[in-house]
This record gives sequence, structure tokens and C-alpha cells, in this order.
Amino acid sequence: MKNKFLIFLFLILKSSAIYSQIITDRPSQTDSPLLIDKGYVQIETGVSIEEIQSKINSLVRIGILNGVEVRINSNYIINDEISYQKKSSFADFELGSKFKLLDNDKLNTNISFLTYLSIPTAPEVFSNNEYGFLNKLLVSHNLTSDSQMGYNIGYNKFTNYDGLYVYSLLYDKTLGSFSILFELFGNSNSNISNSNFNSGITYLIDNDKQLDLSMVKGLNNDLFFIKLGFSFRIY
Repeated sequence: MKNKFLIFLFLILKSSAIYSQIITDRPSQTDSPLLIDKGYVQIETGVSIEEIQSKINSLVRIGILNGVEVRINSNYIINDEISYQKKSSFADFELGSKFKLLDNDKLNTNISFLTYLSIPTAPEVFSNNEYGFLNKLLVSHNLTSDSQMGYNIGYNKFTNYDGLYVYSLLYDKTLGSFSILFELFGNSNSNISNSNFNSGITYLIDNDKQLDLSMVKGLNNDLFFIKLGFSFRIY
């Protein structure tokens, strides 16, 4: 009986290595520097629910080369306060790429660069109504075999808007097929400064499928929403 228990315990502890084969960029605001392997496609979907607005997000990640992935990001917005026009629409589409800069096992550090072009494809009320460039440096450090710290630093600029600095800091710990995360994130420029807190959990169904649940609360603002998501990888 004791031997069976030890084998069972070993399998639970070992599962963190088994299930770590799929890495997503949700439900946190901190994007991982790890990329999709060449020839793989990963689809990360979810819904966020606020008091007056809901959003359905779909991110398609395609590994085209070793160290390079292409990304297509879209959001479908439903807003109950918009009464003079239709209440729902796709927001502006974002086309982007993630590039690996550093993958150093000795330093337990990964660094990548993520960039998007925001294209004004949505109706006026749901759109930024001009092109934008969204850029972030992505860094992660493995603290132990089952925990890591990640952070992003970025700058977003739309043609006729002030630039916006964005940042995030994440702690993530794996507990078998579950992972928990705690995160601080925000943005600022000369006119605004927002800070927020995010906590969440993910459950890895198998090597290629993952569920997630998270909650975001503004620290110096009224932001509050809940997110649920499902991600899967195909070959």
C-alpha cells in the first residue's frame, strides 16, 4: 500500500512536467516569452464579463519558423450602454508577431519581443479609428521547477493619440495539472495612470487543452471583470 501511495505521489509531482507542454498567453495580461513551435497552431479563446460590457476574445498563434510566431487577435464587444447604434461588434483586428530573443537554461531566463499592428476595421463607436502599434518586451525567470516570475514592459502608440506605457508583473505556480497566478498590471501616460490586480487559475486537461478562470480588480480605478477561457493546440 505504501509503495502504491509513493508511486501515486510521484505521478502527481511529475504531472507538472507532463502538462507544461502547452503555454498560453491567457488569462494573465503578462504575455509569456515562450513561442509556439514551428508547424503548430494554438487558439486561445475566452469571455470577459463586466457590469455593462462583455468581450469575447480569440487569439490565433501560428508557429511559422523556429523562434517566430504569427498572431491574429480579435475581440467581439457587447455593450449595453450603446443605444444609438448597434450594441455589439468586432473591435479593431490586431495582426502581430512574437520573436524569441533569448532562451538561456543556465540563467533560467527567456526573453521575447511582441509587436502588433492594430487595424481600424470596426464601426466607429467600437474602433480607435486609426492605426496603432502595440509593442512589449516579454521576460520570464524560472524560480523553481514549478514556479516562475514574468514581466512585460511596453509602449502603445496610435497615430493621433498620446503614447501609452504598459507594464505587468506575474507570479505563477504549478500544482500538478493546476496553476495559480497573481499579477499586477497597468498603464500610464501624462494624463492617466491605472493600476490593477489579477488573480486566476488554469487547469490543463491534457497536453493540448487548457481551461482558465480569473478575476481582475482595479486598484486605483473602478475596473472589475471576470474571465473564463479555453485554449487548445493543433498540429
